[in-house]
Amino acid sequence: MNSSPLIIKSDIQPDFFNEYEIQSEPYQLPSFVWDGEELYWQDEAKQKLHVDFASPKQLWRFSKLNKAQEPILRAFKWKNNEPQSVWDLTAGLGRDGGMLAYSGFNVTFFERNPTLQVLLSESIHSLHNEMPDMANRIQLNRMNSIEYLKQAIEDISIELPNNCYMDPMYPHRKKSALVKLDLRMVRDLVGDDPDSSELLSTALTLLKSGRGMQRIVVKRPAKSEYLGDFKPSYSVEAPNTRLDVYIP
Repeated sequence: MNSSPLIIKSDIQPDFFNEYEIQSEPYQLPSFVWDGEELYWQDEAKQKLHVDFASPKQLWRFSKLNKAQEPILRAFKWKNNEPQSVWDLTAGLGRDGGMLAYSGFNVTFFERNPTLQVLLSESIHSLHNEMPDMANRIQLNRMNSIEYLKQAIEDISIELPNNCYMDPMYPHRKKSALVKLDLRMVRDLVGDDPDSSELLSTALTLLKSGRGMQRIVVKRPAKSEYLGDFKPSYSVEAPNTRLDVYIP
Protein backbone atom coordinates (compact mmCIF):
# COMPACT_ATOMS: atom_id res chain seq x y z
CA MET A 1 0.00 0.00 0.00
CA ASN A 2 1.13 3.51 -0.78
CA SER A 3 1.77 5.35 2.51
CA SER A 4 0.27 8.53 1.04
CA PRO A 5 -3.14 9.55 2.39
CA LEU A 6 -6.10 9.73 0.00
CA ILE A 7 -9.45 11.45 0.41
CA ILE A 8 -12.20 10.08 -1.84
CA LYS A 9 -14.93 12.64 -2.60
CA SER A 10 -16.88 10.58 -5.10
CA ASP A 11 -18.99 7.43 -5.39
CA ILE A 12 -16.75 6.47 -8.31
CA GLN A 13 -13.81 4.52 -6.95
CA PRO A 14 -10.48 5.13 -8.71
CA ASP A 15 -8.66 2.09 -10.11
CA PHE A 16 -5.71 2.83 -7.87
CA PHE A 17 -7.55 3.34 -4.55
CA ASN A 18 -6.07 0.18 -2.98
CA GLU A 19 -2.61 1.73 -3.29
CA TYR A 20 -3.31 4.48 -0.75
CA GLU A 21 -4.21 4.97 2.87
CA ILE A 22 -7.86 5.93 2.54
CA GLN A 23 -8.92 8.67 4.94
CA SER A 24 -12.19 8.78 6.83
CA GLU A 25 -13.81 11.96 8.10
CA PRO A 26 -12.67 14.20 9.65
CA TYR A 27 -10.14 14.59 6.84
CA GLN A 28 -6.61 15.77 7.44
CA LEU A 29 -4.59 17.87 5.01
CA PRO A 30 -2.24 17.76 3.17
CA SER A 31 -3.53 14.77 1.24
CA PHE A 32 -4.21 13.40 -2.20
CA VAL A 33 -7.84 13.85 -3.21
CA TRP A 34 -9.88 11.92 -5.77
CA ASP A 35 -13.01 13.81 -6.89
CA GLY A 36 -14.30 11.27 -9.38
CA GLU A 37 -12.49 12.79 -12.35
CA GLU A 38 -8.94 13.55 -11.31
CA LEU A 39 -6.38 13.02 -8.59
CA TYR A 40 -4.83 16.14 -7.04
CA TRP A 41 -2.77 17.18 -4.04
CA GLN A 42 -4.37 19.54 -1.51
CA ASP A 43 -2.31 21.37 1.08
CA GLU A 44 -3.25 22.71 4.49
CA ALA A 45 -4.58 25.92 2.90
CA LYS A 46 -6.85 23.79 0.64
CA GLN A 47 -4.87 24.82 -2.43
CA LYS A 48 -4.91 22.24 -5.22
CA LEU A 49 -1.98 20.94 -7.26
CA HIS A 50 -2.51 18.61 -10.18
CA VAL A 51 -0.84 17.44 -13.39
CA ASP A 52 -2.89 17.08 -16.57
CA PHE A 53 -1.09 16.76 -19.88
CA ALA A 54 -4.38 16.98 -21.79
CA SER A 55 -6.06 19.83 -19.88
CA PRO A 56 -7.82 22.51 -21.96
CA LYS A 57 -4.97 24.91 -21.16
CA GLN A 58 -2.33 22.44 -22.32
CA LEU A 59 -4.29 21.51 -25.44
CA TRP A 60 -4.63 25.20 -26.26
CA ARG A 61 -0.86 25.59 -25.81
CA PHE A 62 -0.25 22.65 -28.11
CA SER A 63 -2.65 24.02 -30.74
CA LYS A 64 -0.78 27.34 -30.81
CA LEU A 65 2.66 25.73 -30.91
CA ASN A 66 4.89 27.06 -33.69
CA LYS A 67 7.52 24.37 -33.76
CA ALA A 68 9.88 26.45 -35.87
CA GLN A 69 9.80 29.34 -33.41
CA GLU A 70 9.31 27.67 -30.00
CA PRO A 71 12.50 28.47 -28.01
CA ILE A 72 12.83 25.08 -26.33
CA LEU A 73 12.49 23.25 -29.67
CA ARG A 74 15.05 25.58 -31.22
CA ALA A 75 17.40 24.79 -28.33
CA PHE A 76 17.05 21.08 -29.08
CA LYS A 77 17.52 21.60 -32.84
CA TRP A 78 14.13 19.97 -33.37
CA LYS A 79 13.43 18.52 -36.80
CA ASN A 80 10.14 16.97 -37.87
CA ASN A 81 10.11 13.18 -38.16
CA GLU A 82 13.54 12.87 -36.53
CA PRO A 83 13.02 10.91 -33.29
CA GLN A 84 15.11 12.14 -30.39
CA SER A 85 15.25 11.10 -26.76
CA VAL A 86 15.39 13.43 -23.77
CA TRP A 87 16.02 12.86 -20.10
CA ASP A 88 14.08 15.56 -18.23
CA LEU A 89 16.23 15.61 -15.11
CA THR A 90 13.98 17.94 -13.07
CA ALA A 91 10.49 16.97 -14.21
CA GLY A 92 8.38 18.87 -11.64
CA LEU A 93 4.90 19.23 -13.17
CA GLY A 94 6.16 17.92 -16.49
CA ARG A 95 4.98 20.83 -18.61
CA ASP A 96 8.07 21.35 -20.77
CA GLY A 97 8.67 17.60 -20.98
CA GLY A 98 5.04 17.12 -21.97
CA MET A 99 5.40 19.65 -24.75
CA LEU A 100 8.52 17.83 -25.97
CA ALA A 101 6.61 14.52 -25.96
CA TYR A 102 3.76 16.15 -27.89
CA SER A 103 6.33 17.34 -30.44
CA GLY A 104 7.65 13.83 -30.99
CA PHE A 105 10.47 13.43 -28.47
CA ASN A 106 10.76 10.29 -26.35
CA VAL A 107 10.90 11.74 -22.84
CA THR A 108 11.97 10.16 -19.57
CA PHE A 109 10.88 12.17 -16.54
CA PHE A 110 13.16 12.05 -13.50
CA GLU A 111 11.39 13.18 -10.34
CA ARG A 112 12.54 12.41 -6.80
CA ASN A 113 9.68 14.01 -4.86
CA PRO A 114 7.12 11.32 -3.90
CA THR A 115 4.10 13.63 -4.24
CA LEU A 116 5.05 14.79 -7.72
CA GLN A 117 5.88 11.21 -8.68
CA VAL A 118 2.28 10.20 -7.92
CA LEU A 119 0.78 13.15 -9.82
CA LEU A 120 2.99 12.52 -12.86
CA SER A 121 2.32 8.78 -12.84
CA GLU A 122 -1.46 9.14 -12.68
CA SER A 123 -1.43 11.84 -15.37
CA ILE A 124 0.61 9.63 -17.70
CA HIS A 125 -1.85 6.80 -17.00
CA SER A 126 -4.82 9.04 -17.87
CA LEU A 127 -3.08 10.31 -21.00
CA HIS A 128 -3.11 6.78 -22.43
CA ASN A 129 -6.89 7.11 -22.75
CA GLU A 130 -6.80 10.58 -24.31
CA MET A 131 -3.60 10.85 -26.36
CA PRO A 132 -2.06 7.35 -26.47
CA ASP A 133 0.67 8.18 -29.00
CA MET A 134 1.95 10.97 -26.79
CA ALA A 135 1.63 8.85 -23.65
CA ASN A 136 3.71 6.08 -25.23
CA ARG A 137 6.56 8.56 -25.61
CA ILE A 138 6.70 9.31 -21.86
CA GLN A 139 8.31 7.28 -19.10
CA LEU A 140 8.78 8.08 -15.41
CA ASN A 141 11.98 7.27 -13.51
CA ARG A 142 11.64 7.74 -9.75
CA MET A 143 15.37 7.76 -9.05
CA ASN A 144 17.26 10.85 -7.98
CA SER A 145 18.60 12.05 -11.33
CA ILE A 146 22.07 12.81 -9.92
CA GLU A 147 22.38 9.26 -8.63
CA TYR A 148 21.17 7.82 -11.92
CA LEU A 149 23.64 9.93 -13.92
CA LYS A 150 26.46 8.80 -11.66
CA GLN A 151 25.36 5.22 -12.23
CA ALA A 152 25.38 5.84 -15.99
CA ILE A 153 28.93 7.22 -15.77
CA GLU A 154 30.11 3.97 -14.18
CA ASP A 155 27.95 1.60 -16.23
CA ILE A 156 28.58 2.09 -19.95
CA SER A 157 25.83 -0.43 -20.76
CA ILE A 158 23.24 2.23 -19.83
CA GLU A 159 22.09 3.78 -23.09
CA LEU A 160 22.29 7.56 -22.96
CA PRO A 161 19.67 9.87 -24.49
CA ASN A 162 20.31 12.28 -27.31
CA ASN A 163 19.66 15.16 -24.92
CA CYS A 164 19.24 16.14 -21.27
CA TYR A 165 16.98 18.93 -20.04
CA MET A 166 17.08 20.80 -16.74
CA ASP A 167 14.68 23.34 -15.30
CA PRO A 168 15.93 23.76 -11.72
CA MET A 169 13.94 25.75 -9.22
CA TYR A 170 14.39 29.46 -9.81
CA PRO A 171 15.75 31.69 -7.04
CA HIS A 172 13.19 33.19 -4.68
CA ARG A 173 11.54 36.37 -5.93
CA LYS A 174 11.16 39.26 -3.53
CA LYS A 175 7.59 39.73 -4.75
CA SER A 176 6.24 36.24 -4.13
CA ALA A 177 2.87 37.20 -5.64
CA LEU A 178 4.59 37.16 -9.04
CA VAL A 179 5.09 33.41 -8.73
CA LYS A 180 2.11 31.34 -9.85
CA LEU A 181 0.27 29.33 -7.21
CA ASP A 182 1.18 25.92 -8.60
CA LEU A 183 4.88 26.83 -8.74
CA ARG A 184 4.74 28.10 -5.15
CA MET A 185 3.21 24.78 -4.13
CA VAL A 186 5.93 22.86 -5.99
CA ARG A 187 8.58 24.91 -4.18
CA ASP A 188 6.93 24.07 -0.86
CA LEU A 189 7.20 20.39 -1.78
CA VAL A 190 10.70 20.22 -3.25
CA GLY A 191 12.61 23.17 -1.82
CA ASP A 192 15.22 25.18 -3.69
CA ASP A 193 17.19 22.53 -5.65
CA PRO A 194 20.49 23.31 -3.87
CA ASP A 195 22.23 20.50 -5.79
CA SER A 196 21.34 21.75 -9.29
CA SER A 197 24.95 22.76 -9.98
CA GLU A 198 26.07 19.23 -9.08
CA LEU A 199 23.39 17.84 -11.39
CA LEU A 200 24.66 19.92 -14.31
CA SER A 201 28.27 19.04 -13.56
CA THR A 202 27.42 15.32 -13.55
CA ALA A 203 25.44 15.63 -16.79
CA LEU A 204 28.36 17.46 -18.41
CA THR A 205 30.61 14.51 -17.57
CA LEU A 206 28.29 12.26 -19.58
CA LEU A 207 28.06 14.81 -22.39
CA LYS A 208 31.83 14.73 -22.76
CA SER A 209 32.07 10.94 -22.50
CA GLY A 210 31.83 10.32 -26.22
CA ARG A 211 28.83 8.02 -25.80
CA GLY A 212 26.47 9.83 -28.14
CA MET A 213 24.81 12.50 -26.04
CA GLN A 214 24.36 15.60 -28.20
CA ARG A 215 23.40 18.42 -25.85
CA ILE A 216 22.20 19.59 -22.46
CA VAL A 217 19.62 22.36 -22.27
CA VAL A 218 19.22 24.34 -19.04
CA LYS A 219 16.29 26.71 -18.52
CA ARG A 220 17.16 29.86 -16.58
CA PRO A 221 15.58 33.25 -15.76
CA ALA A 222 16.36 35.69 -18.59
CA LYS A 223 18.92 37.80 -16.71
CA SER A 224 20.31 35.23 -14.31
CA GLU A 225 23.87 33.98 -14.03
CA TYR A 226 24.88 30.69 -15.62
CA LEU A 227 24.06 27.68 -13.46
CA GLY A 228 27.12 26.77 -11.41
CA ASP A 229 29.15 29.27 -13.49
CA PHE A 230 29.30 26.67 -16.28
CA LYS A 231 29.41 28.76 -19.43
CA PRO A 232 27.18 27.32 -22.17
CA SER A 233 28.15 26.82 -25.80
CA TYR A 234 25.35 29.22 -26.74
CA SER A 235 21.96 30.40 -25.49
CA VAL A 236 18.47 30.71 -26.97
CA GLU A 237 16.65 33.77 -25.70
CA ALA A 238 12.96 33.84 -24.77
CA PRO A 239 10.89 36.76 -23.37
CA ASN A 240 11.30 35.85 -19.69
CA THR A 241 13.68 32.91 -19.82
CA ARG A 242 16.96 31.83 -21.37
CA LEU A 243 17.85 28.36 -22.58
CA ASP A 244 21.55 27.64 -22.10
CA VAL A 245 22.79 24.94 -24.46
CA TYR A 246 25.86 22.79 -23.80
CA ILE A 247 27.35 20.66 -26.56
CA PRO A 248 30.40 18.34 -26.45
